[in-house]
Amino acid sequence: MSLDNRLAEIHSTQAELQRMQEQILNGGNGSNGGSGMEIRVARLESQLDKVGEQMTGVRVNLATLTERVGHLPSKGFIVTANLTAIALIAALLTFGDKICALVS
Repeated sequence: MSLDNRLAEIHSTQAELQRMQEQILNGGNGSNGGSGMEIRVARLESQLDKVGEQMTGVRVNLATLTERVGHLPSKGFIVTANLTAIALIAALLTFGDKICALVS
């Protein structure tokens, strides 16, 4: 292959690569994104606005739930209350006869 043919091939390959690069940068069909890109972006932006509004509601609900959970009894309180109730019932069963005799 002669030098001139080789240079011509290199130039044609370079021109083809430049066309491919421009096509990629223009979204594939030369229409700056084409195929309704602006419509899709506008739809996504409106949906994003709706999501933002819904997140405001979620924040309010989360704050409400956090406040409610703060007023729930703790695990320690529940265990203590149950053990106290069991101890009182056991004491009444054990000393029930003596309590009845004392009251009568």
